[in-house]
Amino acid sequence: METENEALLEALFAQVETALQHPDEEAVPLSASEALRVIASLQKRLRVKSHALHQLPCTPATTVKRARLIRQYATPGSRILCLGDDDFVSVALALLLPNEITVLDLDPEVLGLISAAARERQLRITCRRVDLRRPLPEDLKGAYDIVITDPIYAMPDMLLFLSAAEACLRKAPSSYLFTGCSRALAGRSWARIEEWAAAHGLILTAFLPGFNAYPKTKRLHFFLNVAERLLLRSPLSRACVGLPYVYSDYAVFRFHGEPFTPSA
Repeated sequence: METENEALLEALFAQVETALQHPDEEAVPLSASEALRVIASLQKRLRVKSHALHQLPCTPATTVKRARLIRQYATPGSRILCLGDDDFVSVALALLLPNEITVLDLDPEVLGLISAAARERQLRITCRRVDLRRPLPEDLKGAYDIVITDPIYAMPDMLLFLSAAEACLRKAPSSYLFTGCSRALAGRSWARIEEWAAAHGLILTAFLPGFNAYPKTKRLHFFLNVAERLLLRSPLSRACVGLPYVYSDYAVFRFHGEPFTPSA
């Protein structure tokens, strides 16, 4: 059975072709420049607790890019939920949209930074501390038109986050679930995501490979350097080491009808 580290390296090499097509972050239009500045400031102030809470915020430009994408699906009446938000997507969205936004997170520091930004700029953001390992508060269930999450990519954790996100989603054709993911890292387990979606009445309406950029951690730098030596400095391994970011995918699910129940 392959180890977690071997799976990580295999996924990184599988993504290199996509990543090399995005060597630099896309330019952010002037209309989003304020959001980019605010997000960069918030991320600098966040003390990332990667080991305790598996935090790895994406780059500020990716946060704004997500907000611009989500804005295309929102209507003036859409209620929006961010399920975990160390990337501060809620703040970027609130700077681009007038909609009501709720943030659920376990980290009080994340919630404090978002609440302070909302007060300072009079943004319509409500923050709540919620632990997804416990039952969701009843008032959250089926209450949101758009739910956004970026789970840990290990399959059990991803399904935990997605299941909580789906529970909060209003069951209507105009309801969307946005999530970060990695099809390469999931490998054959990606079929479990598709089965989960079908079982909950969701259809994959958009899949964007290499959409998200994340700064490389020291752990990733270490494994990539080891891989480069083991592969005798092949062009592929050199390309992985030389990439400025690690990339992952983004998926958009839409609720399309009653959940599918397999026949007995």
